[in-house]
Amino acid sequence: MVMNVHTQMRITRRQGFTALLRKLLLLSLLAGVHRVSAAPPAMPAPTPAREWEPVKEAVVVFNPACEGSEALAKYYAGLRLIPDDRVVGIECSKEETITRDEFEKSIREPLLKKFTEKKWWVVETRDVLDPNGSPISQGPQVVSQNVRVLVLIRGIPLRVSRASHEAKPNVMDTDEASVDSELAALGLMQRPIKGGIENRYYQSTRRFADHYEARGQLLIGRLDAATDDIVKRMINETLKAEKEGLWGRAVVDFALKDGAFLEGERWLGNSVKLFRDAGIPVYADRNKEILRSNWPLPDTILYFGWYNDQCSGALGSPGFRFKPGAIACHLHSFSAATLRTKTDNWCGPMLDHGAAAVLGNVWEPYLTLTTHFDLMNARLLEGFTLGEAAWSGTPVLSWMNVVVGDPLYQPFRKERALPGSGSPGADYALYQEQAHRFLPHDTKKFHREIVRIAEEMKKPLLLELAGMLSTLEGNFGQADDFYQHARSLNTVPEDQLRCALYRAELAQRKGTPEEARDQLDQIINEPGFAKLAGFYVAQSMKLFLSRKN
Repeated sequence: MVMNVHTQMRITRRQGFTALLRKLLLLSLLAGVHRVSAAPPAMPAPTPAREWEPVKEAVVVFNPACEGSEALAKYYAGLRLIPDDRVVGIECSKEETITRDEFEKSIREPLLKKFTEKKWWVVETRDVLDPNGSPISQGPQVVSQNVRVLVLIRGIPLRVSRASHEAKPNVMDTDEASVDSELAALGLMQRPIKGGIENRYYQSTRRFADHYEARGQLLIGRLDAATDDIVKRMINETLKAEKEGLWGRAVVDFALKDGAFLEGERWLGNSVKLFRDAGIPVYADRNKEILRSNWPLPDTILYFGWYNDQCSGALGSPGFRFKPGAIACHLHSFSAATLRTKTDNWCGPMLDHGAAAVLGNVWEPYLTLTTHFDLMNARLLEGFTLGEAAWSGTPVLSWMNVVVGDPLYQPFRKERALPGSGSPGADYALYQEQAHRFLPHDTKKFHREIVRIAEEMKKPLLLELAGMLSTLEGNFGQADDFYQHARSLNTVPEDQLRCALYRAELAQRKGTPEEARDQLDQIINEPGFAKLAGFYVAQSMKLFLSRKN
């Protein structure tokens, strides 16, 4: 049988995807024998790289048919100093979901043509290799590129629908995908689409421009949300966080999954260790249920959790707001099925609650093929861009994931600005400074220094953050002392109530329900707490304990 180049490439791609899927599943099963609390697997040290300025290799894409799309594109490009000739309009559907044919004809082909006509990419005929590295034919390949980042603006469709009529096709025959993940593989020239494509940037510790194996791939980020105003806020707060530094706490919401889902729990556990080692205070919830409604989580700059289908609990509470510049991800199969909403799924609501960037999936992605949180966070904390971090943690392209936010965003760049002494982030910077000095080699000295600084400078928040660290370490008695000390120094009722709730929750963790009930009664009987949202949390916690016992 004689095969043309496209047929041969299709077979090559299917073989490669099958081999990759088997490898990932095997690694997942092997890793599953380890406890979630174990130290994360050793990650290769980042390779020293030349300084790369991704903004000089970025193109912004908007939809002229969608009102407001061009204005948003120009607004973003103006603030990022991206030249006008790299702001591109492509006429396409205004709907979030389009067919495969619509994607090919109105998005992929026009963009590929634009890239080659403007000489942003040089495409030549080269050998096509099979999964073993042997040439099987020749085909077009990107051999040189000076555009590596694509920013999609609200109005560009979000996802490509399934072409087949099978209700549940084999994973290797899946042909639906996110528009973003398809465009990440724009220069790989492998058509048509079934299954996923190996992401050659996956697990890389190098800057994207220095990863030669990923030529033809793009870092994709999408500036999209329920309204144009939310998108503008995302842009503004991203740039502000880069300028002033992103300071606050991380929140990690475990679901205590096991079996085939243990891999996701391990990503969360590894992320906790990464945040702790970076000096970022972590509030970790280790309950099967999602974080309860109205649970106090101030200054949240990083959120990773799972596994509910709708934004609910603490993050869905009307009063909850992320700290400006925050990055959030709640892992669920359809967390980004639509972005033009403030109420459905997870990504849209989290953006409405103040997140500057979120990650999600538009169709069923299968756990091991989603973005691995620990790999992403390792790169993010090393100063990589959001686009680099997210895509280096994602095993496949032409798949289901989206990065909603500015792909150029660098919240933890090495020259991160330090907050002024009176600014909201000052206490977090102080905590990080002491953490870098004393952790993990001298925990006792760290705690002594935190207490000294908190008392001398009247900074009860430092004691609260130390209590969170002690909780992570399983030292519940010490954590309780820190929370109690913090409450005694606090003068603001909301802060006092938060420390009291953390103590009551800690008593539950310790398995001392009577102690928890006593502390909840104290909260409920405190007149100054009656009108605060946390008051109703205390009531619901007490009711839960009463029913349980």
